[in-house]
Amino acid sequence: MNEFKRVIDSAADIRIYDYKTKTVHTEKAMVLFRKDTLTIACLGNECEAAYEQITDKENYSFVIPISMGKIYDYITSEKLLRWMIGKYIDRADGKRRIFKRSSKALIYLHEPLSPIDLRTYEDLMYLVGYKEVIVISSNTDLGGMTPEEAIWSAEEAHGKLDCAIEITKEEPLGYARYAFEEFKKDCKRWGVDPSKVMGECSDT
Repeated sequence: MNEFKRVIDSAADIRIYDYKTKTVHTEKAMVLFRKDTLTIACLGNECEAAYEQITDKENYSFVIPISMGKIYDYITSEKLLRWMIGKYIDRADGKRRIFKRSSKALIYLHEPLSPIDLRTYEDLMYLVGYKEVIVISSNTDLGGMTPEEAIWSAEEAHGKLDCAIEITKEEPLGYARYAFEEFKKDCKRWGVDPSKVMGECSDT
């Protein structure tokens, strides 16, 4: 698989919900770094187009801070979320707001995660400025609601919220391709024929 395609496949999609304006914005969990200056070249969706225009690609590297629902780079995840909140929540009519709508935020996590992974997300939300974090995980009973309905209706149960962050994947096939490539790498490291494993699994 092409390395650039693998990077795109591995990146989570982050949706941010603004309860005040009732709008939703989506960004790729992707940050492009410039190696010679050790600086961020771009964040989110713009990384893909920016990278294609770069002539000295060897001087740049991608960081995928959130993949398969898990945080893999805490510091970069913080930078990405702060940027998204600043871009989509902290500005109104082009002006930076003085006060948050609420000190509470919600985070919706689609992938099954360990208690440690869940706590990492909570800590991350505290770090970007929230004092109370409501978590909806893959184990949460939504009572028949869709994820989007559960997010928008959360204020009915929890009061005024500043925003909601949803960690998802708009094209799940990308995760499947990425996971399959990682599986083949693991098999090679273990000295196992991946076709044999797949054959045994298909018989069960």
